[in-house]
Amino acid sequence: MPASESVIRRMTRLAHRHGAINLAQGFTDEPPPFPLVWGAIGALLGGSDAGIERLERAAAGPLAAPAHDGGSPASLRDVLRSLQGGRDELNQYSYPFGLPELRQAIAAYTARWSGFEPDPETETTVVLGATEGLAAVLAALARSGDGVVVIEPFHEMYPSQAAVFDLTPRFVTLRESAADGAWRLDPDELRRAAAGARLLVLNTPHNPTGKVFDSSELAAIAEIARAEDLVVVTDEIYEHIVFDGARHHSLATLDGMRERTVVVNSISKTANATGWRVGWVLSPPHLTPRIRAVHDTLVIQAPTPLQKAAVALLGLDEDFFRDLSSAYAGKRALLGDALRGAGFRTSEPRGAYYFFADYRAVPGLGDLDPLVAALHLVEHAGVAAVPGDNFYARSADGARYLRFAFCRSHETLGAAAQRLRRLTAQCARPRRHLRRS
Repeated sequence: MPASESVIRRMTRLAHRHGAINLAQGFTDEPPPFPLVWGAIGALLGGSDAGIERLERAAAGPLAAPAHDGGSPASLRDVLRSLQGGRDELNQYSYPFGLPELRQAIAAYTARWSGFEPDPETETTVVLGATEGLAAVLAALARSGDGVVVIEPFHEMYPSQAAVFDLTPRFVTLRESAADGAWRLDPDELRRAAAGARLLVLNTPHNPTGKVFDSSELAAIAEIARAEDLVVVTDEIYEHIVFDGARHHSLATLDGMRERTVVVNSISKTANATGWRVGWVLSPPHLTPRIRAVHDTLVIQAPTPLQKAAVALLGLDEDFFRDLSSAYAGKRALLGDALRGAGFRTSEPRGAYYFFADYRAVPGLGDLDPLVAALHLVEHAGVAAVPGDNFYARSADGARYLRFAFCRSHETLGAAAQRLRRLTAQCARPRRHLRRS
């Protein structure tokens, strides 16, 4: 079982301590889309659909009520308080597996963007973010000692959760091509790891490399999954953040994979709402009851008013979702130029919002191990990154990488770029040895 603090969260804490710009943890400093926020306000204040309708009518007119009898005008707080309904439903327990209207919205959203439509009643479970969703899936579908195939580099929660449930990770390594910077998976290595395993965890678009698995790669994975009778758990939270003509494809749409694929997703990255913890699991009907039972036992449910708000998000026009890539493309260019200018070698990520940057040629960093290099950046350049070896279990490849997130605002990324330029003037090793603890 994991016995130490998450390295990603630790780097966030150190960034705060040293006043560094946090490019370590994958969350933004920009607000969620207003329809999502307004939906939450309505649910929190209205307490019921009727209450939300009252709030909508009030918002169409002046919110500050005029004074009567010479008194002071009513404050916004008083006006909003008056809109609270007498009967409250949306700040209370709801179905553990999700509000019916949200499950219906998830089904329609999935049909629109992924090409298959899960049944809201038998295949859709609303969870407390993708992290809890994955935990519920692992606990429900595997037993102590079962093998779980994990592709490295990986998000640290995959092997950590496997350890919590006494599962045995079997690692397969993506390798970066020196010729074109592409990250490739060896099907034969995957086949060997999959023999006798129970589950495979697949993340596409991929954190931290930015790889987007294409149709031929997914077909090879599907063939192995069918041959080895694997259930594949796909983490698809970056589905709308793709670049340079790349397209996200869900493994569940391939022949014979709907019945052996469990999709984990959430609003966190799409909606700039990582703190809301509203996600979902799409599973074949024969697996859903076990997943829901574990989810209910672990957390009961995701917050009811935030579920109500998520309905509004998933129904937004297609332009909102398509524009995410173009917005992130500008940020990718800004941070990528700064990293390369400081001496990092980077391949362009085709999805998600991270640079997995080779730092070996960076003056003052290249001869340090990843953790010490990351600490040096925090303390001396004022920029926080994640050491690359945090994303590996068996391969030494991580010893040359640092991960930087480009999901922050243009203003924040511009400030980080200025700080990274200082690295070009730092050609000497740090004079004092940085502590690891």
